[in-house]
Amino acid sequence: MTRLRPHLFGLALAGFVAATPALAETQAPIRAFDLPQLQRMGVALYRQDLSAWRATDAVAAKVPDLAAAGLKGWLVEDDGTVAKVRFLRDVGEGLEVGYDVEVSAKGVGPVTEPANRRLTGEERAMFAARQTAASFLSGACRPGYNSAILKDPDGDGWLVWMLAPSPGQGVIPVGGHYRFTISADGSTVEERDALSASCLTVTQPKLPPGAKTEGMVVSHLVSPTPLETHVFLSLLYRQPMYVTTGKGELWVVGSGQIAPVRLKP
Repeated sequence: MTRLRPHLFGLALAGFVAATPALAETQAPIRAFDLPQLQRMGVALYRQDLSAWRATDAVAAKVPDLAAAGLKGWLVEDDGTVAKVRFLRDVGEGLEVGYDVEVSAKGVGPVTEPANRRLTGEERAMFAARQTAASFLSGACRPGYNSAILKDPDGDGWLVWMLAPSPGQGVIPVGGHYRFTISADGSTVEERDALSASCLTVTQPKLPPGAKTEGMVVSHLVSPTPLETHVFLSLLYRQPMYVTTGKGELWVVGSGQIAPVRLKP
């Protein structure tokens, strides 16, 4: 699966060859989470990304000119079963909810307009957190970053991811992603983590009919284990990822899980 995602915000271990490592940056230690939490976050990123993509298609079919409709972005409120995508707009009276779309395993629901368009205080803080993170996105690999937002599991603030888009069909953006720890009111960046050391991409190979790849192999230097973005990409592109870390360890990421690979002597 390869796609170029929509943007409302401005918007056998062989077979995969890593390419385009660029914009290497000096890497400070990043905020650490345990493997279960990294797995949960990676799955949540995937659900948010997929729900936003599907809901955007539904809204675009109803509202052909999103810019003219005052659309400013979206929020995804996901309980793990149903993801409500709230499309925010400003038509001259401040930020409000323009449209709602629910996405679940049953598919994409209808585009609805809420009777009460006012944002809750938490929704305003959530959107502010996204805007704050975007304003601190320096060293971006390419235009058109996507975002995802979750409550901070260890505090009352937010985690915001700025996710590098694919540069083209068949190219997987392994590097270039960022995670921000944002204050509860959404106004302050408390930590900015570069989740890779470069803008690494992996090009999917062209295979003969009937052939398939066994996964992609990437190196990872900024933490001792794979991260939530590896889980996210593995789910998005429906491929296992074999990740080598700076300690010389090998990990496999697939089906929302991260596990060490035990190599025989």
